[in-house]
Amino acid sequence: MAMRKDQIADNKFTLPNDARDLALYVRQITQNVKVFDPAIDANLPAQLRATADQIYFDIFEANGVRVDSADTKKERLALQKRAIRLCTRMLALMDMARRCFHLSGKRCVFWGRNVRDIRQRCRDWHESDSKRYKAFWYKWL
Repeated sequence: MAMRKDQIADNKFTLPNDARDLALYVRQITQNVKVFDPAIDANLPAQLRATADQIYFDIFEANGVRVDSADTKKERLALQKRAIRLCTRMLALMDMARRCFHLSGKRCVFWGRNVRDIRQRCRDWHESDSKRYKAFWYKWL
C-alpha cells in the first residue's frame, strides 16, 4: 500500500524528491500566462525555472557522488554548497516575481517555505557530510 506524502518523514533521503517537486511546481506556476504575463517580464519566469532546475540537478548529482577520494569529497560538497546558494537566489527571484507579477501572499508563503526547507535540509546534509568525511581525510593523503 502506498503512503501519502504527509505520512513520509522529512529526512535527508527525501531531499532529491522534494527538490524535483519544487522544480515541477515552478514549471507549473510559471506557465500560467495570466499570472506570469510575458508583456511584463518574459525573462524572470525563465530564470525561476532554470534556478529551480539547477537546484534539483545539483542535489541529485551530489547524492550520486560516491566519496572515495579527496576529489570526490570536494565535488560532492561543492554541489551541495551551490544548491544552497541557488536556493538563496531562488528566494530573491521569488521576491522580484512577487513585486512584478503581484503574486498572492498565500502562494509566496507556500513557495518560500518549500525553498527555505530545501535550503536548510541541504545545509544540514552539507554539515553532516563535512563532519563525516573529515574523519577520513588521512586516507586520501
